[in-house]
Amino acid sequence: MSKTQSTQPRRMKAEMWDRMQFLFRNYYDRMIHFYLKFDEPLVFAALSKAYKYVVDRIPVLHSSFINCAVTPYWKINYDYTEGDIISLKKVGSGEEAHDTAFGFLTQEIPVKAKLQIQVAVVRYDGGDILVQVLNHMCMDGPDTKEMLMLVAKAYDQILAGKEPDVEVKCGDRSHYQCYTLYNEEEKKKALGLYKNVSQVKHQIKFPYTKRSKNDKSRILRRVIGREKSAELKDMSKRAGVTLNDVLLVAYMRALYKACGIDRTKNVSVPCMVDLRRHIKGGKSYGFSNHIGFMICTAHGYKEDYLQMFADIKKQSDAAKEDPYFGLYSLPLLNLAYKLFPQALAEIAIGLGYNNPLTGMSNLGLLKEQDFAFDNKTPSDLFLTGAIKSIPYLQLAASTYKGEMTLTIAVKCKDEDEKALTVFIDDIVAELNKMLQVIK
Repeated sequence: MSKTQSTQPRRMKAEMWDRMQFLFRNYYDRMIHFYLKFDEPLVFAALSKAYKYVVDRIPVLHSSFINCAVTPYWKINYDYTEGDIISLKKVGSGEEAHDTAFGFLTQEIPVKAKLQIQVAVVRYDGGDILVQVLNHMCMDGPDTKEMLMLVAKAYDQILAGKEPDVEVKCGDRSHYQCYTLYNEEEKKKALGLYKNVSQVKHQIKFPYTKRSKNDKSRILRRVIGREKSAELKDMSKRAGVTLNDVLLVAYMRALYKACGIDRTKNVSVPCMVDLRRHIKGGKSYGFSNHIGFMICTAHGYKEDYLQMFADIKKQSDAAKEDPYFGLYSLPLLNLAYKLFPQALAEIAIGLGYNNPLTGMSNLGLLKEQDFAFDNKTPSDLFLTGAIKSIPYLQLAASTYKGEMTLTIAVKCKDEDEKALTVFIDDIVAELNKMLQVIK
C-alpha cells in the first residue's frame, strides 16, 4: 500500500438501499447489465484507462460488502488494476461474439469481490461489443447510465492525448436525499409514511417449473423496430395515454393468457419508479439507489384496449399526483435497520416484505451521444436489470435510436425459457394488434 492509500478511508457505511439490495439476493442476482455494440473497434488501452479513472473515484465500486451480524459496511479496496476491471475477448464470428457477450452478461459478482463491476470488450471481425455487469447494491439504472457516460468522456480525453479530468460525483448515498425538495412540515410527514407497499393484492405466478440448482441465467430480448416504435408512440398519444401505459397493458394481457387467469379476475403489476423526482436538482448526490414502485391493477381482461388503457391511466395519474409518490414504506425499512442489528433486521423485514411475483421496469430513453466513444455511437444498445430467480418475473424496457428493447432476465431451465419465449412474443403480438385495432 502506498502512503497515499494508507491515508485514504478503508470503510464506508452501507446505506439502507445497499442493505435492501443485499436482502434481495433471495429473489434475484442483484446485477445490472449493459450491452453496447460498435461497428468498429474501440481503443482498448484508452478504454481501460478511462474505466480505471472513473472506478477509482466511486469508492463503492472498488469495495467488498462485509455482512456483519450487527452493522454491515463496505471495505474499500485499493489494490486493483485495470485488468481486474476490464478484459478483452477476441472471437471470430458475430454469432460467437453474441454468445460470448451474453455469457459474460449473465455472471454474478460476489459481494465479497474486490470490485463490484466487471467489464469486457468482445472483439470480432465486425467490431466490438462492450458489456458491463455491475452490482445493483452500488447503484441503480439511472446512475449506471451516468457512470458509463463519464467513462465515455474520460475515453475521449485520453484519445485526445490528455489526462482524464472528468467530474465524478461523490456525495451523499443515503435515501434521505429523497426529502430535499420538501419543507420541514412536508418532510416530517414523508418520514412518517410507514405503509408496507410490498403487500400486493391480485398477484399472479408465471407457470415455471420448480426452482433447482441446475437453473441457468439467461436474458431474452426482443427489439421493436423504429417504425413500429414510432407508430406505438403516435397511437398512445391518440389514445391519451403514455407509452408506458400501453406497454403495461400488453404485458398484463399476455399474463392473463400465459397464467390461465380467469378474465373476470384482477391482475396487479408493480412498476418501478425513479425517486429522483424528489431530489433537489433531479440527480443523486452520490452513486446510489433511488427506486420505488407503484402498483397498477387491471380490473379484469377487456377485449377493448381503450377500456384497459383508461383503467391503467386513471391509476397512474392518481399515483403521480401524490406529492409523496413512491416514498411509502421507506421509513418502515429504515426503522427496521435502525432498531435491529443486521441479522435480526433481515429476519424482521423478510417477515413483513412480500417480494412481488411480477414487475415492470421502463429504463427509458438511452441517447446516442451520451454513449458515444470518440464520436462512435453504438449501433445497438440496451440496459436491463437483475436476473430474477423462479418464481419471479420482470419485464424491462429501454429505447435506443428509436427502437424499443424488451427483456426478460430469469435464472431457469430450458423448459422455462421456451415458455418465456412464447410469453415475450405474446407481448410483442399484443403491441402489434393494438396498432391494427386503434386507428
